[in-house]
Amino acid sequence: MKKTMKITGKILLGILITLVAAIIILLVARLIGKAINGKTPDGGINETMYVDINGTKEWINIYGQDKDNPVLLYIHGGPGTATSWLDWSILRTLSEDYTVVDWDQRGFGHNYPDYAESELPSAEMFLQDGLEMTDYLREHLGKEKITLIGHSWGSVYASNLALEYPEKYDACIAMSLMVDMPESKAMFREWALEQSENDPELHALAEKLDPSMIVTDEEQEDILNRLDEAYNFTDDYFKDSDQNLYAALWFNPNCTLTQQLTAMGMSQKYTDYQLKLIGGERCTIAFPMVQSLSIKDRTKYDVPYYVIVGTKDHGSVNMVEEAEAYFEKVDAPDKELFYIEGGHVAPLLKTKELSEYVHTIAEKQK
Repeated sequence: MKKTMKITGKILLGILITLVAAIIILLVARLIGKAINGKTPDGGINETMYVDINGTKEWINIYGQDKDNPVLLYIHGGPGTATSWLDWSILRTLSEDYTVVDWDQRGFGHNYPDYAESELPSAEMFLQDGLEMTDYLREHLGKEKITLIGHSWGSVYASNLALEYPEKYDACIAMSLMVDMPESKAMFREWALEQSENDPELHALAEKLDPSMIVTDEEQEDILNRLDEAYNFTDDYFKDSDQNLYAALWFNPNCTLTQQLTAMGMSQKYTDYQLKLIGGERCTIAFPMVQSLSIKDRTKYDVPYYVIVGTKDHGSVNMVEEAEAYFEKVDAPDKELFYIEGGHVAPLLKTKELSEYVHTIAEKQK
């Protein structure tokens, strides 16, 4: 018995030593990776700071391989889905052509908890933030104009900035374009009806979908969830990206260990805050604000306008067919529509194609 206990004790001690060694190796590797990724390229720029914007402070990282390159401001989705934990590695694939600015919008991401918001900001507040951030970057980086690139909610946000202040921008790039929420939901309903033609249960659910409801009730939310689960192509960031996002998260030079563990889902502190701010798990309380920025009837741009969409982007707030129809109506000095295979997040996840498209756009601006 004593001999067995000694053997068991040695095994447990060996496991403990192995575990501690593995943790030490991971932490040392993290420090080395962060140091490498935190370097400033020769002739380039790598700055991280909080900027005074519209009565609060907002976090940005500025990264580029050549200070003379034009500036690209990335506007993340949501509202509230700050993805700077991961997207720094995605955005760096664009840094040969642009000095790229990764921005956590008001109250979110690195701005929490020190600069948290007590309620959802208004559309006017978001637009003022965008204007002030634009002017800050123009002065700080010595550029007359900058280029906008936005994903999902960020696409309609960027489009509104370009529409309102064209004198400040070289171009606008809209990824996974949002246009108008009721129109999108109506198109999603028709698409779901077609997809469910041979499924009576789901077909009946699609018939009950009410496109006019921007803030959905429990029944409508259940319908949307079931239809999304059955038919919508949803992206798995870590599975579908051509970047190693686990490595991007662990070696992020701009995140503390707590922030990295949070983003990995080991702590709900930041996630719970973001969901609470935009209305809980359903988060549709933010949709009236988003709808107020609808671009359905605003198609005249004074700057070049480019759209990048996923071929399988079918959802109640984003439909690839809606983006295509809107693009056809756009009147701009230059425009082009690009496709990336996949769903709503594919334009971000497939960085090789994204960087090729962005390079094409940058060449047009020279």
